[in-house]
This record gives sequence, structure tokens and C-alpha cells, in this order.
Amino acid sequence: MIFPGKILIRDVSLRDGLQNEPVFVETNQKINKIKDLIDAGFRRLEVTSFVHPKWVPAMQDADLLGQNLLMVPGVEYEALVPNQRGLDRFLQSKIDNAVFFLSASTKHNQANLNKSSDESLEEIKSLVEKTKVEDRRVIGAISTAFVCPFAGHVPYSEVERIASNLVSYGVDELGLGDTIGKATPRQVYDYCSRLAEKFPDIPIGLHLHDTYGFGLANVLAGIQAGVYLVDVAQAGLGGCPYAPGAPGNVQASRVVEFLELQNINTGLDLERLKQLDHSFSQVVREAEAFTKTVQA
Repeated sequence: MIFPGKILIRDVSLRDGLQNEPVFVETNQKINKIKDLIDAGFRRLEVTSFVHPKWVPAMQDADLLGQNLLMVPGVEYEALVPNQRGLDRFLQSKIDNAVFFLSASTKHNQANLNKSSDESLEEIKSLVEKTKVEDRRVIGAISTAFVCPFAGHVPYSEVERIASNLVSYGVDELGLGDTIGKATPRQVYDYCSRLAEKFPDIPIGLHLHDTYGFGLANVLAGIQAGVYLVDVAQAGLGGCPYAPGAPGNVQASRVVEFLELQNINTGLDLERLKQLDHSFSQVVREAEAFTKTVQA
């Protein structure tokens, strides 16, 4: 079994952690939370999504946030970019890395993006080319890489086919998403190790949900398979609005404690993360209370 000396952890609290919440967290609060995350040791943060605010109201301040980020040496910001309009907005921001996403399951892709996976691939090809010209890094993210809420088990062959296309387009990194948390450690190890062997020069990240309590086991399975980056959220926030039953991302403090106990260094301050569990939950509660007051 492979136990690396260190692993990179990316925070997705401000994007995936908030996108499914029925409230809007103000931009200045998000910026304050970003500072807290950086102080805790994070060097990769996924902070927003350039989707239409009609579909994801929690991301309605993507432009304002993207233009007012704290620029800290060694810290990289990332955002989801769904289409050409999203790319135009991304390129006006200070955000370093564009995350182009699609689903390995066409049924989920249709529900999420209103097009087939192959249609998304065609669009992403052009978007990657335009992004690389602007000297920004590109991440190809594959949702429902293991199990689809509508179609069930997703075969590895389909994940590899999509990954092969993304690599041919020139992505700098691949990400696999267990969108509804139904992947097993064996499946995670199998898919990640095969992709790592096929694309040895492309870093692979893993985005996990903890629906059935497999989150920590899947983290370890991915790391042993060659994954170099794992996504987390504070207080386990998050979920996909197009994946019924998805509860949230793997919790940052639990993942870090789990890895540090095995002498896998994350570079993160565990005590600060435990404090952030509380403060992120409080921010969401305050936003909920404010929304109820406005609506009353």
C-alpha cells in the first residue's frame, strides 16, 4: 500500500459548499472566509462559478468576488466555467484556473447542462484553446465519474474516453467527482489508478461526497491510486442541485485529521479547521436568518 508523505488539499467551500444553499452569503463575508482559509494553510481554493445566477443564485456575485480577491503569493484561485459567456466573465477576473466540467453520464449532463456529454466535449475543446491563449491554467472536471443518480453505475471506459478527450485538448489537470457519494473505495482505486497509469504526466484530483460514510475510505483509496489532490469543504457543506440525495463534501477537519494520523502531511492547521467548521456554519445560519427577516 502506498502512503505518500504529503497530499495537496483544495478547499471548495465557497463554490460547491454554498451553491446548493438556499441563501446568499455576502461578498465581503466570502472574502473574509477566504482570508481565514489561507491563514489555515490552503493554497488552492475553488471560490465561485460563472454560471447564470438564475440557476445558482448563491453564485450571483461571481464577477464582484473574482475582481476583489486577496492576491497572496503561492495561492491559486479556481472557478467553474460552464460556457463561452462564463469564460468571458472568468477572463475579466483575478482567478487563476478555469475548471471546465461535464458529466461522464449523459443523463446527468443533460440534467445539469441541458446537453449530451459529447456536446459538452465539443464546447469545452474551444473553451480550453481560448483559455490557454490567455495563459491561464485549465482543469478538466468529470462529474458522476463513478455513479450517476439517474443511470446508476458509470463504466470506467466512459470515464477514460472523456478524460482522453480532455487531455488531447490540453488540460493541465483532471478531476474525478463522486457526485452523490455512492462510489466504493475499490471503484475509486480502480478508476484513479488506471487513469494515473494512462496519463502519467497529468495530475489527478478527487472530489468526494460522504453520502454513505465512504468519504474517508475513498480519500485513502484515491491517494493510494496516485491522486495528488483532494477536495474538501468546511463543516461538510455542499451538494449538487442536480444530484438528488447528495448531502455534502468530505469535511476538511475530518480529512486532515485522518491523514495526519497516518503521517500524511497536508500543510493545514487542524485546530483552525475545527474553528472554521463552526464559523462557516454560523455564516450560513446568519444568511438564513437574514433571508427570513427580509421575507417576513
